[in-house]
Amino acid sequence: MNEIIKRHQQYAMDVIDGKIIACHYIQMACKRYLSFFDKYEYREGAVEKVINFIQKLRHFKGKHNGKPFILMPWQVWIISAIFGFYRDNGKRLINNVYIEIARKNGKTAFIGAISLYMLIADGESGAEIDFLANNAKQAAIAYEFASYFLQSIDPKGKYFERLRSKIKFDKTKSFIQVLSSESSGLDGFDSSCFVLDEVHEQKDSRLYDVMISSQGQRENPLALLITTAGFNMYGFCYPYRKICTEVISGHKEDDSMFAAIFTLDEEDKWDDENVWVKSNPNLGITVQRDYLERQINNAKLNSALEVGTKTKNLNMWVSSSDVWINNDLLLQSTKKFELTDFENESICFLGVDLASVSDLTALSVMIPYEGKFYFKNYFYLPESCLENNPNSRLYFDWMKQGYLTITSGNVTDYDYVTKDILKVADHLLIDKIAYDQYNSVQWAIDCTEQNLPIEPYSQALWSFNRPTKEFERLLKMGKVVIDDNPIIRWNFANVTLKFDFNENCKPTKGDGKNNKIDGVIGMLQALGIYLLQPQYSNEIITLS
Repeated sequence: MNEIIKRHQQYAMDVIDGKIIACHYIQMACKRYLSFFDKYEYREGAVEKVINFIQKLRHFKGKHNGKPFILMPWQVWIISAIFGFYRDNGKRLINNVYIEIARKNGKTAFIGAISLYMLIADGESGAEIDFLANNAKQAAIAYEFASYFLQSIDPKGKYFERLRSKIKFDKTKSFIQVLSSESSGLDGFDSSCFVLDEVHEQKDSRLYDVMISSQGQRENPLALLITTAGFNMYGFCYPYRKICTEVISGHKEDDSMFAAIFTLDEEDKWDDENVWVKSNPNLGITVQRDYLERQINNAKLNSALEVGTKTKNLNMWVSSSDVWINNDLLLQSTKKFELTDFENESICFLGVDLASVSDLTALSVMIPYEGKFYFKNYFYLPESCLENNPNSRLYFDWMKQGYLTITSGNVTDYDYVTKDILKVADHLLIDKIAYDQYNSVQWAIDCTEQNLPIEPYSQALWSFNRPTKEFERLLKMGKVVIDDNPIIRWNFANVTLKFDFNENCKPTKGDGKNNKIDGVIGMLQALGIYLLQPQYSNEIITLS
């Protein structure tokens, strides 16, 4: 084997042989990388060109100030994957890169160096390199690295003009610029390479979509997405990460994508120092072991620090510490089912949370069946919210997937809710329908005329106390089954509990005015009206 290629492959081979401790995702990514050598042309010279360029740069911070940028084995592997493989038409194979890694591992410096290569040495005339993030301050961090690295190869500014948020390379009419999701008018760019930093902060895919569409005329476009983990499972990043894991595992095919996810495995204990290197490949180099040990010990002593430590220092996706029910527990209790899976005329209880004006409406059907509580949820939204709403991107995706019913106009048509309730009644025996009386007078009249057993349900904190606590108890006992629906999981992710002086509690949506919890309220109303019936209330106490 060519010695250069062997050196490029060394990290991947050491991971697979167990010489380097790595998580399952990195192991799969390494196997996939090695398989490409049998499928595509590999240009070792192209990879060496990038490596040599980066190692001419010099660091400018801390103990490494003034020293050459020496690439670590994991970084050589990533460069080899991005720049080494070519299609039959002579174009680079990899166009989309996702790197997820814990803090202090030098990801921003690394990407800043790659960006400089794309500006100067990739051979693209009129190159446009864009640094982006959720806000301008974050986007400027990667730009700062590129700017200071540039100073080490052009200290007198002979070839490059460095401005506050732009670097110009007039020789090839190329430039680097800083943008953010706060920027107005992001259309009209011609990006050859863009860096999207701290992707976990992106609420939706709009920024990514705009930049990808701007690369249409480029021969070898490159999208570099870098981040640490977060706790928003319903923004842009986590679903994109899921696609990446499906690609590297072989469940989906997209050879233009490369993903390196440095994290702990599910079975790992987060306070086990032997697994920290999985999230921190630079452990002992840019991440000091004693620093990491202090952070984790502090988090064990103070639970308020646990979420931040897990996400930032160990690159673990976790729910916010304020979230009532974490996503993992919900997923364990999630299963696809239909109302027709139950015997005809099985008893059910319904909870309805009607939108006050023009937002999400939820209907929850709860079926107590063979010792478990099954919840199927339906959601409704007026079509105006697909455009003029902070959550419109999520709503649009859920509509396309069939989880969300859209009604015409700018207010929800409650007739859709009533029609679905009547469909439920065709198969199941509806005992009670709990609803909030506020803004629902006409709907209640219509339901009464249809002989539906509606019953007002107080929205006071005390009336939600028992169903809230019983739901959590039943869920942890494995007695709850929730139909597979991403909207209800999003609702749960938005819930925090409000307590009074007597420890009574009720779900609230916390500080986020755009957070929605309607499905959760509907579920608890259904359970709550069930608990108010003496013949059923006594039964639930005996469940253990």
